[in-house]
Amino acid sequence: MTKFINRLDNNTIAYNQLTGKKEGIVFLSGFNSDMQGKKALYLEKWAEENNHSFLRFDYSGHGQSSGSIDKTCFSDWYQDAEYLINKLTKDKQILVGSSMGAWIMLMLVKRIPQKIAAIVGLAPAPDFPKLLIWDEMTEKEKRKLVKNRKTSIKYENGSKNDFSYKLIKDSFKNLTLLESIYFNGPVYLYHGMADDAVPYDLSIKIIKTFKGTKDIKLLLDKNAGHRLSETDQLKNITNIIEEIKTKI
Repeated sequence: MTKFINRLDNNTIAYNQLTGKKEGIVFLSGFNSDMQGKKALYLEKWAEENNHSFLRFDYSGHGQSSGSIDKTCFSDWYQDAEYLINKLTKDKQILVGSSMGAWIMLMLVKRIPQKIAAIVGLAPAPDFPKLLIWDEMTEKEKRKLVKNRKTSIKYENGSKNDFSYKLIKDSFKNLTLLESIYFNGPVYLYHGMADDAVPYDLSIKIIKTFKGTKDIKLLLDKNAGHRLSETDQLKNITNIIEEIKTKI
Protein backbone atom coordinates (compact mmCIF):
# COMPACT_ATOMS: atom_id res chain seq x y z
CA MET A 1 0.00 0.00 0.00
CA THR A 2 1.32 3.43 -0.93
CA LYS A 3 2.15 5.70 1.99
CA PHE A 4 3.15 9.35 2.12
CA ILE A 5 5.77 11.18 4.15
CA ASN A 6 6.32 14.91 4.51
CA ARG A 7 9.86 16.21 4.28
CA LEU A 8 10.89 19.19 6.38
CA ASP A 9 10.33 21.47 3.36
CA ASN A 10 6.71 20.22 3.15
CA ASN A 11 7.31 18.14 0.03
CA THR A 12 5.13 15.03 0.16
CA ILE A 13 6.91 11.87 -0.98
CA ALA A 14 5.00 8.72 -1.97
CA TYR A 15 6.56 5.38 -1.10
CA ASN A 16 5.96 1.65 -0.71
CA GLN A 17 7.88 -0.40 1.83
CA LEU A 18 8.15 -4.07 2.71
CA THR A 19 9.57 -5.36 5.97
CA GLY A 20 11.64 -8.52 5.82
CA LYS A 21 14.23 -10.38 7.87
CA LYS A 22 16.98 -10.32 5.21
CA GLU A 23 19.07 -7.50 3.74
CA GLY A 24 17.23 -4.29 2.91
CA ILE A 25 17.05 -3.18 -0.73
CA VAL A 26 16.30 0.36 -1.92
CA PHE A 27 15.29 0.95 -5.55
CA LEU A 28 16.16 4.33 -7.08
CA SER A 29 14.28 4.96 -10.30
CA GLY A 30 15.35 6.99 -13.31
CA PHE A 31 14.48 10.43 -14.64
CA ASN A 32 10.78 10.85 -15.50
CA SER A 33 10.10 7.36 -14.16
CA ASP A 34 8.29 6.31 -11.00
CA MET A 35 7.96 3.49 -8.52
CA GLN A 36 5.34 1.72 -10.66
CA GLY A 37 7.93 0.80 -13.28
CA LYS A 38 8.53 -2.79 -14.32
CA LYS A 39 11.92 -3.14 -12.59
CA ALA A 40 10.66 -1.65 -9.32
CA LEU A 41 7.63 -3.93 -9.18
CA TYR A 42 9.61 -7.02 -10.21
CA LEU A 43 12.23 -6.40 -7.55
CA GLU A 44 9.58 -5.77 -4.91
CA LYS A 45 7.88 -9.08 -5.73
CA TRP A 46 11.24 -10.88 -5.64
CA ALA A 47 12.13 -9.20 -2.33
CA GLU A 48 8.80 -10.26 -0.78
CA GLU A 49 9.26 -13.86 -1.95
CA ASN A 50 12.77 -13.92 -0.49
CA ASN A 51 12.00 -12.16 2.82
CA HIS A 52 13.95 -8.96 2.09
CA SER A 53 13.02 -5.50 3.25
CA PHE A 54 12.37 -3.30 0.22
CA LEU A 55 11.77 0.40 -0.39
CA ARG A 56 10.64 2.14 -3.57
CA PHE A 57 9.43 5.73 -3.87
CA ASP A 58 8.63 8.61 -6.20
CA TYR A 59 10.94 11.62 -6.35
CA SER A 60 9.46 15.10 -6.04
CA GLY A 61 7.63 15.93 -9.26
CA HIS A 62 7.35 12.25 -10.18
CA GLY A 63 4.48 9.79 -9.83
CA GLN A 64 2.33 10.39 -6.77
CA SER A 65 4.74 12.74 -4.97
CA SER A 66 4.10 16.47 -4.81
CA GLY A 67 5.64 19.03 -7.15
CA SER A 68 6.25 19.10 -10.89
CA ILE A 69 9.21 17.67 -12.74
CA ASP A 70 10.05 20.92 -14.53
CA LYS A 71 10.30 22.82 -11.23
CA THR A 72 12.45 20.27 -9.43
CA CYS A 73 15.93 18.98 -10.18
CA PHE A 74 18.65 16.57 -9.12
CA SER A 75 19.33 18.29 -5.80
CA ASP A 76 15.67 17.81 -4.82
CA TRP A 77 15.61 14.17 -5.90
CA TYR A 78 18.84 13.39 -4.09
CA GLN A 79 17.44 14.96 -0.91
CA ASP A 80 14.30 12.83 -1.26
CA ALA A 81 16.43 9.68 -1.41
CA GLU A 82 18.70 10.57 1.49
CA TYR A 83 15.77 11.62 3.67
CA LEU A 84 13.79 8.41 3.09
CA ILE A 85 16.80 6.12 3.54
CA ASN A 86 17.71 7.80 6.82
CA LYS A 87 14.11 7.95 8.01
CA LEU A 88 12.72 4.59 6.92
CA THR A 89 15.55 2.05 6.79
CA LYS A 90 17.64 0.26 9.38
CA ASP A 91 21.16 -1.09 9.02
CA LYS A 92 23.06 -0.95 5.74
CA GLN A 93 21.12 -1.22 2.49
CA ILE A 94 21.73 -2.65 -0.97
CA LEU A 95 21.04 0.23 -3.36
CA VAL A 96 19.76 -0.52 -6.86
CA GLY A 97 19.93 2.59 -9.04
CA SER A 98 18.45 2.71 -12.52
CA SER A 99 19.77 5.29 -15.01
CA MET A 100 19.59 8.63 -13.16
CA GLY A 101 18.88 6.64 -10.01
CA ALA A 102 22.45 5.35 -10.24
CA TRP A 103 23.66 8.97 -10.18
CA ILE A 104 21.75 9.47 -6.95
CA MET A 105 23.18 6.16 -5.74
CA LEU A 106 26.77 7.34 -6.32
CA MET A 107 26.07 10.58 -4.48
CA LEU A 108 24.67 8.59 -1.56
CA VAL A 109 27.87 6.52 -1.50
CA LYS A 110 29.82 9.73 -1.14
CA ARG A 111 27.62 11.31 1.52
CA ILE A 112 26.15 8.52 3.65
CA PRO A 113 28.41 5.48 3.09
CA GLN A 114 27.56 4.24 6.61
CA LYS A 115 24.06 3.36 5.32
CA ILE A 116 25.20 1.39 2.27
CA ALA A 117 26.29 -2.26 2.10
CA ALA A 118 26.54 -2.60 -1.70
CA ILE A 119 25.41 -0.92 -4.91
CA VAL A 120 23.94 -2.10 -8.21
CA GLY A 121 23.88 0.33 -11.14
CA LEU A 122 21.50 -0.42 -14.02
CA ALA A 123 22.40 1.49 -17.20
CA PRO A 124 23.92 4.09 -14.87
CA ALA A 125 23.73 7.72 -15.96
CA PRO A 126 25.70 9.86 -13.50
CA ASP A 127 26.27 13.48 -14.49
CA PHE A 128 24.14 12.91 -17.60
CA PRO A 129 22.81 16.47 -18.08
CA LYS A 130 26.39 17.69 -18.49
CA LEU A 131 28.00 14.69 -20.18
CA LEU A 132 25.17 13.63 -22.49
CA ILE A 133 23.30 16.90 -23.11
CA TRP A 134 25.29 20.08 -22.43
CA ASP A 135 28.67 18.81 -23.62
CA GLU A 136 27.12 17.49 -26.83
CA MET A 137 25.51 20.83 -27.75
CA THR A 138 26.83 23.46 -30.12
CA GLU A 139 27.11 27.00 -28.80
CA LYS A 140 23.98 27.90 -30.77
CA GLU A 141 22.05 25.05 -29.16
CA LYS A 142 23.23 26.12 -25.71
CA ARG A 143 22.00 29.67 -26.27
CA LYS A 144 18.64 28.29 -27.43
CA LEU A 145 18.40 26.13 -24.31
CA VAL A 146 19.10 29.08 -22.03
CA LYS A 147 16.49 31.17 -23.87
CA ASN A 148 13.77 28.50 -23.97
CA ARG A 149 14.63 27.12 -20.51
CA LYS A 150 14.39 23.53 -21.77
CA THR A 151 15.46 21.13 -24.50
CA SER A 152 14.06 17.88 -25.91
CA ILE A 153 15.95 14.69 -26.68
CA LYS A 154 14.51 12.09 -29.06
CA TYR A 155 15.77 8.52 -28.91
CA GLU A 156 16.03 5.79 -31.53
CA ASN A 157 13.10 3.89 -30.00
CA GLY A 158 10.81 6.87 -30.64
CA SER A 159 10.59 8.09 -27.05
CA LYS A 160 11.33 11.67 -26.03
CA ASN A 161 12.31 13.46 -22.83
CA ASP A 162 12.24 17.17 -22.00
CA PHE A 163 15.09 18.48 -19.84
CA SER A 164 14.87 21.83 -18.11
CA TYR A 165 17.69 24.34 -17.98
CA LYS A 166 17.18 24.25 -14.21
CA LEU A 167 18.11 20.54 -14.19
CA ILE A 168 21.15 21.01 -16.40
CA LYS A 169 22.41 24.01 -14.43
CA ASP A 170 21.86 22.17 -11.13
CA SER A 171 23.79 19.14 -12.37
CA PHE A 172 27.02 21.13 -12.43
CA LYS A 173 26.81 21.35 -8.63
CA ASN A 174 26.38 17.58 -8.29
CA LEU A 175 28.95 15.98 -10.56
CA THR A 176 30.17 12.64 -9.21
CA LEU A 177 32.84 11.55 -11.68
CA LEU A 178 35.29 14.43 -11.35
CA GLU A 179 37.10 12.75 -8.48
CA SER A 180 37.57 9.28 -7.05
CA ILE A 181 34.74 7.58 -5.16
CA TYR A 182 35.89 5.69 -2.08
CA PHE A 183 33.79 2.69 -1.06
CA ASN A 184 34.69 -0.71 0.38
CA GLY A 185 31.54 -2.63 -0.52
CA PRO A 186 30.55 -4.57 -3.66
CA VAL A 187 29.98 -2.44 -6.79
CA TYR A 188 28.10 -4.16 -9.62
CA LEU A 189 27.05 -2.47 -12.86
CA TYR A 190 24.78 -3.83 -15.60
CA HIS A 191 24.60 -2.07 -18.97
CA GLY A 192 23.15 -2.87 -22.38
CA MET A 193 25.48 -2.42 -25.32
CA ALA A 194 22.48 -1.43 -27.47
CA ASP A 195 21.56 1.40 -25.06
CA ASP A 196 20.75 4.46 -27.21
CA ALA A 197 20.19 6.79 -24.24
CA VAL A 198 23.29 6.20 -22.11
CA PRO A 199 26.41 4.71 -23.76
CA TYR A 200 27.93 1.77 -21.92
CA ASP A 201 31.29 3.56 -22.00
CA LEU A 202 29.94 5.54 -19.05
CA SER A 203 29.86 2.38 -16.93
CA ILE A 204 33.51 1.78 -17.73
CA LYS A 205 34.26 5.33 -16.63
CA ILE A 206 32.41 4.72 -13.35
CA ILE A 207 34.47 1.62 -12.63
CA LYS A 208 37.68 3.57 -13.09
CA THR A 209 36.42 6.19 -10.63
CA PHE A 210 36.02 3.77 -7.70
CA LYS A 211 38.75 3.28 -5.13
CA GLY A 212 38.82 1.01 -2.09
CA THR A 213 36.64 -1.88 -3.19
CA LYS A 214 38.13 -5.13 -4.46
CA ASP A 215 34.73 -6.41 -5.59
CA ILE A 216 33.70 -4.43 -8.67
CA LYS A 217 32.09 -5.95 -11.74
CA LEU A 218 30.48 -4.82 -14.98
CA LEU A 219 28.02 -7.03 -16.86
CA LEU A 220 27.59 -5.99 -20.50
CA ASP A 221 24.57 -7.30 -22.39
CA LYS A 222 25.18 -7.18 -26.13
CA ASN A 223 21.53 -6.94 -27.20
CA ALA A 224 20.00 -5.01 -24.29
CA GLY A 225 18.79 -1.44 -24.54
CA HIS A 226 18.39 1.17 -21.81
CA ARG A 227 15.41 -0.16 -19.88
CA LEU A 228 16.74 -3.60 -18.89
CA SER A 229 13.16 -4.73 -18.33
CA GLU A 230 12.89 -7.91 -20.38
CA THR A 231 12.36 -11.15 -18.47
CA ASP A 232 15.94 -12.39 -18.85
CA GLN A 233 17.32 -8.97 -17.96
CA LEU A 234 15.22 -8.76 -14.80
CA LYS A 235 16.49 -12.20 -13.85
CA ASN A 236 20.05 -10.96 -14.38
CA ILE A 237 19.39 -8.18 -11.87
CA THR A 238 18.20 -10.55 -9.15
CA ASN A 239 21.11 -12.87 -9.91
CA ILE A 240 23.45 -9.93 -9.28
CA ILE A 241 21.75 -9.24 -5.95
CA GLU A 242 22.02 -12.91 -4.99
CA GLU A 243 25.75 -12.84 -5.71
CA ILE A 244 26.19 -9.63 -3.73
CA LYS A 245 24.46 -11.21 -0.72
CA THR A 246 27.31 -13.72 -0.46
CA LYS A 247 29.82 -10.86 -0.20
CA ILE A 248 28.31 -8.69 2.54
